[in-house]
Amino acid sequence: MTTGLPMPIARLREVSKVFDSSGAAVTALNQVSLDIAPARLTAVMGPSGSGKSTLMHVLAGLDRPTSGTVHLGERKITGLSDDELTALRRRRIGFVFQAFNLVPTLSVKENVRLPFELDDRKPNAEERAWISTIVGRLGLADRLKHRPNELSGGQQQRTAIARALATRPDILFADEPTGNLDARSGREVMSILTEAVAEFGQSIVLVTHDPIVAAHADRVIFIADGTPVTELNEGITAEAIAQVMLELDERADSVVNR
Repeated sequence: MTTGLPMPIARLREVSKVFDSSGAAVTALNQVSLDIAPARLTAVMGPSGSGKSTLMHVLAGLDRPTSGTVHLGERKITGLSDDELTALRRRRIGFVFQAFNLVPTLSVKENVRLPFELDDRKPNAEERAWISTIVGRLGLADRLKHRPNELSGGQQQRTAIARALATRPDILFADEPTGNLDARSGREVMSILTEAVAEFGQSIVLVTHDPIVAAHADRVIFIADGTPVTELNEGITAEAIAQVMLELDERADSVVNR
């Protein structure tokens, strides 16, 4: 029997992540089962230390779960070797970080093409046309010869987004992508990400602490103590998100004060 629903672009099944570096075990994720729908912007929110960044790292193959399974599309990535995970991240996953992570000695054009260089190949004609399209859409066509220190913060983040989209990844992970930007540049970046979903069918998972940023999402997942506890799929506004976050903070305070 088919449901007519598209296959999740990523999924977790009973995933736990336990850190034990100092001899005191800390459970960052606790038996998490979660589906990420394709061609949607999914935001992940939660109090500090709730496990939201660990969730993203496990989904992206940047960290290995202690138990459970992770799939990207039909491929099970749990158990892949380090080399296999590296190749997977280069070819099928895009990343946008708060700190931009551009190579300062490379031009905008060279930074955008860096994923191909790391994969030891040059973009083909179709890929070059795609790169030209996204560079134009992101307003970077007249900045291709500039280096990061010659760009504004917003332009640097747009370069990072172009680099993340250059290989047409199955999924893009954005970790606090507006954290180092002023309000105007932050709005521009979120507009770009929402357009990538609407126009290019890009799947994006966004980790943020900002309700205004999360309000751009199609779905907001709230995580506490390493477990998704609730989500918003309709009526997603900054005010509604802030109210849920307030309730989670109050719940955490009540547990601490018992």
